[in-house]
Amino acid sequence: MSKKKKPLRVKNMMYMQQIKHLPTGDTNKLVKLIKNKLKPKKWALIVHDKDTEDDGSPKEEHIHAMLSFANARSINAVAKILGDKPQYITAWRKGSSSGNGFAYLVHATDKSKSKYQYPPASVVANFDYTAELKNIESKVNRSKSNYGIETMLNALLEGTLSKAEIEDMLSGAQYAKSKGDIERVHSLYLQKRSNTWREEMLAQDRQVEFIWIYGSAGTGKTSLAKEIAKSRGQEYFVSGSSRDIFQGYAGEHTLILDEFRPKMIAYEDLLRITDPFALEAGVMAPARYADKPLSCDLVIVTSPFDPLNFFEAQIGKGNIQGGAYIDRFGQLLRRISTTITMTDTEILVAEYDEKKKLFVPNKATAKHNPYSAASRPAAKASSVAVFESIFNGTLNTNSDT
Repeated sequence: MSKKKKPLRVKNMMYMQQIKHLPTGDTNKLVKLIKNKLKPKKWALIVHDKDTEDDGSPKEEHIHAMLSFANARSINAVAKILGDKPQYITAWRKGSSSGNGFAYLVHATDKSKSKYQYPPASVVANFDYTAELKNIESKVNRSKSNYGIETMLNALLEGTLSKAEIEDMLSGAQYAKSKGDIERVHSLYLQKRSNTWREEMLAQDRQVEFIWIYGSAGTGKTSLAKEIAKSRGQEYFVSGSSRDIFQGYAGEHTLILDEFRPKMIAYEDLLRITDPFALEAGVMAPARYADKPLSCDLVIVTSPFDPLNFFEAQIGKGNIQGGAYIDRFGQLLRRISTTITMTDTEILVAEYDEKKKLFVPNKATAKHNPYSAASRPAAKASSVAVFESIFNGTLNTNSDT
């Protein structure tokens, strides 16, 4: 008999929810609930109404509430008091102080400097938030003022400096000498974060979800994948070039394997990454300098290949015969939660036909495709205008040379 999982207990946590989905109905009632029922030692809340998506469109209005308790509390118990689901509460990482969480409310952390900077006065808290923010920023600035590479690596492991910040602080020669060490320590930091995150997910009985999107070029596969990722309300990572596709991965909870083709990674690695029970054991993504622990509960593949064609090209059609072939493909097929196919005009669920041995679009599920190039034709400049612009003020037409 398996042991019952213990609920995750932490001192610091962040609650995030869209205003329109707040169980309390409005923020004033939520503040009263926090003060009178939850009673954290320190708490602060802000409404984010000026955030934007990657494409510049406005995000849904939402709240962030940072909660810091004197003693560790169960996320499930806190969610129950709030009347919401545990998935909207994030345990603040062991490697990060609660101060970092309070600073994030106004996007004052290093990683959120590019986001809209909210004024400290817009935060409601049970302490002097403006003074606390100045104190946090002062500590961070003092700690950065005298960094050597060894101190930087220690700070990277603790989460007080990011990998990108360290790279910006080093000269070219210093970075070349320390690159391997930085990658290895960063991998260890991600491992620590991953372990904590997996505890949260297991406490909530979560599994890895796997979506496969296929279609020809220009049908908008990547745009759809990003829309799905955004709808989950968590950070996502889009894989890079085929040489080292996980190079920039930094612990994002949604993984998009973009324009995925056979041989980009080993078939066994793909099966491990997409195993619904991967949260139980933990999975390392293959990377050049140091394998990276994955912390994702959603994997999305976009590919010109449907899963069967991908498998045949990956394994080599004819290399595996009979039952062994069926079992090997079945391992991939069983992992896929949803298969989606895209055309220039439609988005449809695709279902595997066991008899025909192919994926068949389900016409009953057809939706209009707003993401394709055909749906969003680019404005084409006049060829004459382009030609004229080449010569206007750029070429000496009187020259004989």
